[in-house]
Amino acid sequence: MVGLDPALRRLTRDVGKLLQPYGFRGSEARWTQVAAGGVASVGRGRVQRSWTDGQQEVRFGLEVNATPTAWWEFGDWCRQRLGGPPTTLADATGPGLVELRGIPAECTEPWSLRVDPTVDGQQVRQSDIEALRAELPRRVHVYARRALRLLEPDRYLDELLADPDPGLRTWEAVVVLLAERGPGDRLDEALARYETCLRAEDAQLAPVNALAYVRDRVATA
Repeated sequence: MVGLDPALRRLTRDVGKLLQPYGFRGSEARWTQVAAGGVASVGRGRVQRSWTDGQQEVRFGLEVNATPTAWWEFGDWCRQRLGGPPTTLADATGPGLVELRGIPAECTEPWSLRVDPTVDGQQVRQSDIEALRAELPRRVHVYARRALRLLEPDRYLDELLADPDPGLRTWEAVVVLLAERGPGDRLDEALARYETCLRAEDAQLAPVNALAYVRDRVATA
């Protein structure tokens, strides 16, 4: 038998070991892989604790993120103009708009570790640990493959453009990713849609935004 926190640490290590064959490396519950198209990451989600009739329960799941290189460059451009330090690609995150698309619903449900009320010392139910470990390989596979697939050429952009009801954040990401290709009709159309969303949401045009970035990027292309 094992307590909740030790069980959580062991299971987190198990996730890291399962991610190694896919090329992910890291610690502290976030594992990354830098690839030609950007950086992919899989991490342990936020841990939620609750108490029922004096018995503690911990719930958590996995998180997935893919950051195209162009999005990292945009974020770095913004930070530098605001006086912030540059970041490495390995530390980048975002846009965070399509990552869970296509992942089966059962793989997004948080896991649960509960205290066994029949045992003293706040020990985790062995059945919960066994059930979680049985699910780990498949869920890790699904999340790892999803993160890496989003870094394939144009994949992230294509999924953004497939959104049937794109909003401001989607068009922001679209214009940033299109700007990497230089000027063209597709970029002009996307910029027009982005500006329409800005006006509709009465968003403030700060000096550091996607419009300014695209104009700067295209001017130096």
